[in-house]
Amino acid sequence: MPSREGFLLLVYHLRYLIVPEARKILRVEENDQTIEEDLHPFFTLMVLVYLTGAKEIKPEHKWVSEKDLKGGFSFFQGPHSLQVRELESLYGKNPEAFLNAGRKLGGKEVLYGNKAFTLNVFPRIPLAYLLWEGDEEFPPKIRVLFDSTIQSHLPLDVIWCMVAETSRRLAELPMSSQLKVRLPAAQGFGRRGVRSSNLNNLKNCHSESDMPNF
Repeated sequence: MPSREGFLLLVYHLRYLIVPEARKILRVEENDQTIEEDLHPFFTLMVLVYLTGAKEIKPEHKWVSEKDLKGGFSFFQGPHSLQVRELESLYGKNPEAFLNAGRKLGGKEVLYGNKAFTLNVFPRIPLAYLLWEGDEEFPPKIRVLFDSTIQSHLPLDVIWCMVAETSRRLAELPMSSQLKVRLPAAQGFGRRGVRSSNLNNLKNCHSESDMPNF
């Protein structure tokens, strides 16, 4: 098989190979085989923006809400509200299932709310998902927090896409033991069943050792 030149990037807890010349994003399995999967356009967008725009800045481990970001108070309203309602319906009365979904996406438990976890979407972009369990008086509530450095890497609209993609994957996890995406692939990144074991000539886009610990 011909060699593939590209960038190797950790997204959630998985390795992805970005091949610009072929306009493809391939998932790299544990045996270093590459496999194509249907990817939501949000995933493709956030990967490409991170790859081209992320700075050499590590997380400060200071959590902020979307309203604390520059321009965030006016941006994250109405149709741009963070996409968590489906998760509130799905996990609002089942905090353990919420935590388990986070763990399957590479998350680690932290002590906030009734249940909470942090996960690394990218090596330098952690997210925190916090759940307050619903009861007869109050509906369940999920909040998403960001490291204070996030706008050094992504603009507000891509932050919104990243949360939507992450929430979508968290919602799908109870339905499948694998991360299968049912929505159409982004143009130029479809599934053709191509596999390659040659991972030479790759550039690591931030190594796993750079990932923050919580």
